[in-house]
Amino acid sequence: MRTSELRVATISDIHLGASRTATHGTIVGLDAAFPDNAETAALDLICLVGDVFDQLLTLNDDDVAEIKLWIGRLLRTCKKHDILLYVLEGTPSHDRRQSQLFVTINEVAGIGANLKYVQDISVEYEPALDLWVGFVPDESAPTTDQTLSQIHAQMQEKGIEQVDLMFMHGQFEYQLPAHVKAQKHSSEAYLAITRCAIFIGHVHKYSSFERIYAQGSFPRLGHGEEEPKGHLRAVIHPNNDTDVTFVENTTAQKFISVRCIDQPVEDALMEIERRVRDLPMNSAVRVVANHDHPLFADMDALKRLYPFFIWSKNPIDPEEEEIQGLGDIDEEEFVPITITRENITELLSERLVGMGITQELLMIAQTKINEIR
Repeated sequence: MRTSELRVATISDIHLGASRTATHGTIVGLDAAFPDNAETAALDLICLVGDVFDQLLTLNDDDVAEIKLWIGRLLRTCKKHDILLYVLEGTPSHDRRQSQLFVTINEVAGIGANLKYVQDISVEYEPALDLWVGFVPDESAPTTDQTLSQIHAQMQEKGIEQVDLMFMHGQFEYQLPAHVKAQKHSSEAYLAITRCAIFIGHVHKYSSFERIYAQGSFPRLGHGEEEPKGHLRAVIHPNNDTDVTFVENTTAQKFISVRCIDQPVEDALMEIERRVRDLPMNSAVRVVANHDHPLFADMDALKRLYPFFIWSKNPIDPEEEEIQGLGDIDEEEFVPITITRENITELLSERLVGMGITQELLMIAQTKINEIR
């Protein structure tokens, strides 16, 4: 039984290599979040809770060298201060197993940090911290019910009824509107099997529900993300009470939208001036106005007036916007499952079972799939 406090930091949805957010700026923020100082040294555990990467990067990509250097710095900091580092695989279309880089750099550079890169649903005991930990990468199974069943099966196999911490990438039902048709984890089910706290990535906005904490994205990645960004610090007491603090990433690139609908040009320019006067360089500013607004006839004038910002426009028809807004509640969201070498057998098996084939034919089909995948 633990007799001392446990200090944990969680960060997710870093999206290195994103097209609209400079990787260099994100890494500046990461270095500021985990500097080599006494505050970082006090941590027992850091978990990168999925989507470290935004897209598949190639060796000649300008960002790759800087990303590798940052990984090396983080690993060396963890080694120096005896911090356990977990790296959870996120959404397959983002991470694409590229977090294997942490393992490669840790080994090839001889750093020797206490690192665990988690690609699959798992339940593990961490002897150094006397913790049971559950891991749920995104799209680990075709449905969230199957994901939960796999967690239950592993816990039963290990003879436990609860884990101390759960690290997940996905979404709980409380994070999305009820009408959105997407795979959602059950908060009730996961709270029942988690003793202290659940940390989840994927949805980019910070939120909490009972003992569930969503970090949100570390940088801003586009318009519509004007809320604070950052990571979480948690102190887990010996009685399992948990104090969680949001630490803002004050270096996160700004993305703001200035609404100038039905405003005369003079009023629109005054509103733009009010919103941008205190913005840092390289902020992204989007002007939202009627599709025939005079501002859109010469956006270059705004660029000349404010050359240190990234400008874009969003022309709309106010009447269509109102009608669309009323109709949104009936729309369904299509959330695809990414097909990979690791999950194709399970996905095709599910489809074949649904077609009613016999167990004998299913086994033959699985053998053939495994031969060619």
